[in-house]
Amino acid sequence: MKIFITSTNTNIGKTYVTKNIFKLLKEKGYSICIFKPFQTEEIGNEKYPDLEVFKEECFLDYELTSLYKFKDPVSPHLAFKIENEKKLDRQKLLNRVKFLESKFDFILIEGAGGIAVPIYEYDDSFYMTKDLIKETSELIITVLPSKLGAISDAIVHQHYLNNEGLPSNLLLMNKYTGSYIEKNNKETIKKATNKVVYTFKNNGSPKDFSEEFIENIIGGKNE
Repeated sequence: MKIFITSTNTNIGKTYVTKNIFKLLKEKGYSICIFKPFQTEEIGNEKYPDLEVFKEECFLDYELTSLYKFKDPVSPHLAFKIENEKKLDRQKLLNRVKFLESKFDFILIEGAGGIAVPIYEYDDSFYMTKDLIKETSELIITVLPSKLGAISDAIVHQHYLNNEGLPSNLLLMNKYTGSYIEKNNKETIKKATNKVVYTFKNNGSPKDFSEEFIENIIGGKNE
């Protein structure tokens, strides 16, 4: 089962959610890996923030979790321009996913930034995150903010997914505290998108995902 984890913007908490889903499915006895094909922002000594989380907390090494790594904290398409000796090899990318699929029950593929991020720029077009999802994934987990602004972000995001014919997605409101504003955001997004909005709290652990949310993931594997 190949699951793409994206969000409505950057710094919403994709890595935080990804590592906790990894731990939960691992505890349930599934073989699982994390793959972040495009990682930007070196933090020194050839270390990268998200990949370090996967290494230190999930015990997954860079060789497994990464493919393209860049020094600057920019969009992948700009990172490719800055480090122009690197070129996108889509077949290499697809081969990696196929290899991982043969070894693991679940692959959590973490995107870079939000859903509409360009990954690579050709002369007359872009290879977009949506293209990556279509080529690699069966289910999308959308990480939403819980704060002010979440409603507009979620509606625009869902409209984009629906119009682009992407796989079905689960909405997960991250760092949820249950405040009055957050509760209203949750209910408004549910009504506006006609989708269930799941929640995951700040400083949460794998047990804090709802059973329904997890069953939607595991059920997809068993279909």
